[in-house]
Amino acid sequence: GNNNNAASRKRARPMVPPVLLEGQRSSRCAVCFGPCVPSKKTTGAESSQPYAMVTCSSSSMSSMSCEQMAIKAGLVAETKTIWNVLGHGRIPKVLPTALLVYRLLVSTLAHADHDENGRGVHSNSWSEILNMTGQPERYPKNDNAQAHEQAVVLTVLALLQDTSNHSIRHKTPLPTEQLLVLRIREILSRVKANAFSITDGNSDEEGGHVLGTAVFEHAAYLVNHACSPNAVQQFSFGPGQFPCLGLVARQTIEANSEITISYLPMNLNWTKQERRCHLRQAYHFDCECRLCVE
Repeated sequence: GNNNNAASRKRARPMVPPVLLEGQRSSRCAVCFGPCVPSKKTTGAESSQPYAMVTCSSSSMSSMSCEQMAIKAGLVAETKTIWNVLGHGRIPKVLPTALLVYRLLVSTLAHADHDENGRGVHSNSWSEILNMTGQPERYPKNDNAQAHEQAVVLTVLALLQDTSNHSIRHKTPLPTEQLLVLRIREILSRVKANAFSITDGNSDEEGGHVLGTAVFEHAAYLVNHACSPNAVQQFSFGPGQFPCLGLVARQTIEANSEITISYLPMNLNWTKQERRCHLRQAYHFDCECRLCVE
């Protein structure tokens, strides 16, 4: 037997709504990531406003529309918060990583709406966040990494402190700023180690444009790296739902064998030294896969 079917059949859902890159926000749906023309669905008066959010009119018989999902997931309220924070000059821009960290942190603070099964919609416990493996601190952060971390911390704090953000229904008052900063850094460490770039291609080998970024449920972040992996990630898109992550086998995978993916783009002809250097800088580990130790 082999694991080919298992690798391609399972789909991992995002822990929180995936984040569209800034350049995609005015032309792609904030929910399904499908292309759409800015219209009255745009939040706010003008789609040209920075960080405008659009939703398409797509829906299916088995799901709510993208517009309904955007409201239920708090994306409309979040967009207004972004405009308020930018308008008051508290931050110059909103980095996609900062927005993803913010959504993960909010998911641990908010009373989420519940579905018919009583399950929270994008509601995660703090223990679920901590279950993800963070970046080890064995390598010192360079100046760029430190500046990026500081920008993320300041952005998330500004978004949290905006009083017009009605999407957060706190179970308890916000933690102290010192504790918030600690939590933001802990989440950022896990985002850097576990987030996926969402592309519109079938796999990294076939290329595709990067549309956004997301952290997926546990089945995804337990998959390890190999420079010559036996599987590739493939994203599925559908009306009224956020993109999901699946794995597709590149070769026969024997039963009980580990399923691996590449954390690097598969279409780059890098040397072993270049691959290991990038993995060390970006993911803080020394690759010991078969291709690197041969």
